[in-house]
Amino acid sequence: MGKNSLLKSTSKKKKDEEMMAKTKKAVSKTKKAAPKAKAAVKAKAAPKAKAAAKAKAAPQAKKKPAVRAKKAAAPEKKKVSIKDLLHKKFDAWKPAKAFTVSPVKNYLKDFVAPPFFSDLTEQESGRIKEILFKKFDIEAIKADDAKPAAEKAAAEKAADEKAAAEKAAAEKAAAEKAAEPEVSIACGPPTDVDTTVDDPMEKAMKYAAAVFVLLVALIIATSAMNSNKYYIKPSDGTVEIWQGTFSPMGEELLIMLPGVQPPETIKDVYSKTDVYPLISNSYVEKADTLLQVPGIPDFDGIRAYLNKAMSYAVSAESSQIAQVRLNNLDLMILMYKADVAAGKGTVADLEDAKGYLAEAARLDVDVLKLDLVAQKVAAIDDTLAKLKAEAAKAPAPAE
Repeated sequence: MGKNSLLKSTSKKKKDEEMMAKTKKAVSKTKKAAPKAKAAVKAKAAPKAKAAAKAKAAPQAKKKPAVRAKKAAAPEKKKVSIKDLLHKKFDAWKPAKAFTVSPVKNYLKDFVAPPFFSDLTEQESGRIKEILFKKFDIEAIKADDAKPAAEKAAAEKAADEKAAAEKAAAEKAAAEKAAEPEVSIACGPPTDVDTTVDDPMEKAMKYAAAVFVLLVALIIATSAMNSNKYYIKPSDGTVEIWQGTFSPMGEELLIMLPGVQPPETIKDVYSKTDVYPLISNSYVEKADTLLQVPGIPDFDGIRAYLNKAMSYAVSAESSQIAQVRLNNLDLMILMYKADVAAGKGTVADLEDAKGYLAEAARLDVDVLKLDLVAQKVAAIDDTLAKLKAEAAKAPAPAE
């Protein structure tokens, strides 16, 4: 701050000195330019002029800040707010003078219209031109429409008679020609060739129908292919299996398998043979889990799981695994019923027990279980024989 103030004061002193020197030079020039008659007066007025010059020089030095104030007080540009800018309107620009094109007279004189058809011969082009420029007399058409109905009927009748006469003459000439021996070689088209011209509209309709059928077939084929696509998505200890919908695109959740490990090789798309064994094995494991529950097993739940496993079995091996468990479950139920019936000890109940065991013997189970069934049947037969012998030895009831 001190350095800056010092620099300002020194610069101010230099400017004051320069102003004093300028005033002195101006005074000296006025003295030389004045006439000699007024030299004495100017000599006397010189001290006054010097005093006045000094008095004037001092205020000019003091008025320096005023000049700065004028510079600082220069008109500032008014700031425009954002609101004014947004609402400001800009009119469309219009030129002071509209542009006009002056036509070339020689070009208009020598102008010739291009031909109607550039790729046709002159004869064909002239024929089409005559057709396009053909004029129709509306008054003649109205007069023709205003003819009486009788005249029209007569004209139509005459035309029909003329056509009938021509037809009869043609038939007669054809019959005479058929009676003459044929010595000429026919050069016309064969009779079995269809020379009729197809209707363009009918042909377009046929093409449209063929394209529509092709598109429908493509959509059905694409939908069938998409429905055979499966996707495996592991999520928090659960394997989600998604199946493509019967549409060109899209998929939906098929089943969630908690606790199942995803396959080792992850693919973008799986087939039915890759996915169904996972589902079938999952239902078999759930059935085995219900068998391990303490107490009386939930036979209905086990059977439901095994039936679902059978529905997702795509190979003979997976189907056989589920079927063996179903057979073992049926064997357990039948043997349980047989034991309950045999425990009652009556002849009728023992006969029911033998019926249950007979059903169990028809199941496709291993040999050891069949031997166990046979042993139970033999034991029940012995019990029945004893009961029948005791009943025979017992005296008949008195009447």
